[in-house]
Amino acid sequence: MPQWLPYPAATIGTVITLGLAGLLYVLAVLYARHSSTDERERYRRRNFFTTIVVLSAMAAIAILWAHTLQNKGTFLGLIGAGMAVALKEPLLSIAGRLAIFSGHMYTAGDRIELQQMKGDVIDVGFFYTRMLEIGSWVRGDQYSGRITLIPNSIIFGSPILNYTQHLSCIWDEVGLPITYNSDMEAAIRILTEVGAEYTKKFLETAQQELEAMKRRFLVPPVEFQPSVFVTVTSNWTELRLRYVVEAKKRRQASSYIYKEIFSRVKNSKNIQIASETMDLTVHPPKAA
Repeated sequence: MPQWLPYPAATIGTVITLGLAGLLYVLAVLYARHSSTDERERYRRRNFFTTIVVLSAMAAIAILWAHTLQNKGTFLGLIGAGMAVALKEPLLSIAGRLAIFSGHMYTAGDRIELQQMKGDVIDVGFFYTRMLEIGSWVRGDQYSGRITLIPNSIIFGSPILNYTQHLSCIWDEVGLPITYNSDMEAAIRILTEVGAEYTKKFLETAQQELEAMKRRFLVPPVEFQPSVFVTVTSNWTELRLRYVVEAKKRRQASSYIYKEIFSRVKNSKNIQIASETMDLTVHPPKAA
């Protein structure tokens, strides 16, 4: 071996490791690209395999150079302890990235809520998850324009709400208050008809997704057909329409449904929309 190469085995091994890592990365990208037609699943697999390749290459290079030292066990132990203390949060974030992809917690394109932060995931990096925020000062589930960076380590010990992972639809409700003397049955028919007309285009897809979930999980019986529930208050009778809607179109759906309901109620003479009222009784002054 040339004299200018003090550690030939470690040096050559490092070069070979980097070359193999590059080759494995290319193979992983090709596998992810051709293994699924779902863009989100391809993204998850590509990033999961990339994480494994990078961590494996780093571990292999550390072991190769550890062989150049006399006290290899002491060296590796000190390195491990030092990294555990000094790089606790970054290492937890890398472990979180592995858990996110291997545990199918979420991937790019999913709408999630994590510690009261809501948005659409646009990237899961080594240390941070980037999310396009929804809500905040904006009413409804619509974008605020801000990019939220969440440390991957936050997933440990925190509940993750995923709006779109297995079911692309969620349930929502709209309310209609009517006066006591209104035709309640006619109002219920209007709400049911509007809900059925809006949801019919994606009920079949939702049912297929539910059947796929039942093959993997113990899913209780659920009902996708729109339904109306009645509540009596001190001022009016409240009708609430429960319906399924695409998770990312909740505000548009409620706006459309309200416009349709009000349009049909307006043409009905026996249905009156209720509002807060107060009855005043005026007593004439007593005669002197």
